[in-house]
Amino acid sequence: MMTAQELIDILEDADPETEIRLAIQPAWPFEHRVSGAEIVGDGEKDVVYLYEGGQIGYLPGDVTEAIGWRD
Repeated sequence: MMTAQELIDILEDADPETEIRLAIQPAWPFEHRVSGAEIVGDGEKDVVYLYEGGQIGYLPGDVTEAIGWRD
């Protein structure tokens, strides 16, 4: 599970114009656009949902290695 703070910590040094993408399916790694985010909940147990905006293609090999999906 990733928390909002963990994501903020990762992104704090990123250029604000950096594109966000989503890596999916370790066995057949693809990359998808993230088209938005929504906070859903009652204020006590909220969840941030990132939603997909279309498949781009296969995830580049160096990214697959960096996230540990390939030996």
